[in-house]
Amino acid sequence: MTDQTATRRDVASFLTRNGWVPDRGGLIGELWRPTAAPSGSAIAVPYELDAGTAEYRAVIARLADHAAVSLQDMADEIEREFRDIHHYKIGDRFVVDESVLLDSASTVLTNARRMVRAAATTARKPRPTIGANYSPPGDAFAAQMRLSHTRRGSFVLPVVMPVEPPELSDGEILGDRTAVEPGERRVTRTLAAAVAAINSVVVVPDREPTTDDVIHLIQSGVSSEIVAAVRAIATDSGVQSLDIRFQWAPGLQAPGGIPERVVIPDEAATVLSRVERKLKRSRPETSESLSGQIVEIRHVPDEPMGEIAIRTIRNNRSAEVRITTPADVIRSAYDWAKQSRAIIARGNVVTSPGRPLSIPRPEQLQPIDELFAAPH
Repeated sequence: MTDQTATRRDVASFLTRNGWVPDRGGLIGELWRPTAAPSGSAIAVPYELDAGTAEYRAVIARLADHAAVSLQDMADEIEREFRDIHHYKIGDRFVVDESVLLDSASTVLTNARRMVRAAATTARKPRPTIGANYSPPGDAFAAQMRLSHTRRGSFVLPVVMPVEPPELSDGEILGDRTAVEPGERRVTRTLAAAVAAINSVVVVPDREPTTDDVIHLIQSGVSSEIVAAVRAIATDSGVQSLDIRFQWAPGLQAPGGIPERVVIPDEAATVLSRVERKLKRSRPETSESLSGQIVEIRHVPDEPMGEIAIRTIRNNRSAEVRITTPADVIRSAYDWAKQSRAIIARGNVVTSPGRPLSIPRPEQLQPIDELFAAPH
């Protein structure tokens, strides 16, 4: 995809999301009108649109005028359409003349990269420790991360993950095809869940994690490498906390159940060290855990059992796995899917020639966020 078509894609997604529809197309572009005021002025959007051209500035100016916002705010909003962003904040008391210690900023960025790389691997397969066994496809996603520019005021380092527009699944939920979570979103969603789980399961209760706690951490995407990176940021003398906020690309539905902001103070260093050691000593589960979004639900009314299908990664390949489950879970699954909550399923995966992968007798089936949302 060229920069011109990507920019046009972002503009078209923004317009669609905000109630605009294309009126008619010509040789070089389309006219878009707001559905709330179809008789109002249309905006001409070229099929190819470069962010540095007069045509692009004209589109931004018309949209900014329509929304009653500044040109810069409108340009920023469209730029974010397909970008997930982690904002790493350095506390105001460490900011002097709008600058921070170089070593502290370096610590944040180095360990942000470590967290992203580890999450890109655990997003494909939960594991307590990675060592040298990073996933090459995961590394390819992690390599797409970019550092954006900071804003005046609070010192925040924005780390950006460009995401692809979602494809639609083959299956349906309540008659609608599901937008499939792209791989880039899966990485950031896994990192967000992992950091939230560390905070909820380990830091807030401030105690040695139980065996079940460790399992929940691993299923949430936590590895010893992520814990080590969190601790390194939180204990840096010029930072003294991991303060991270996630801003989801508006062109995709935000993942449900994940807190927008997590703050882990340096006082958590001791318990984080214990968790890191415990994860390094953990052994893989005997049954398989798979995570992903619900892409299809099958249930015949009045039947006691039904099936949900999740899109996941297995053996380094994208796969759909069908899970047999009671009718009461099926009813909950419709809400989980609507809220875009990622699901964890554990059990023995059955493979049969010519048939989809399945877990006919799951040991566990629930939203991942339930692993760290409940009090511990």
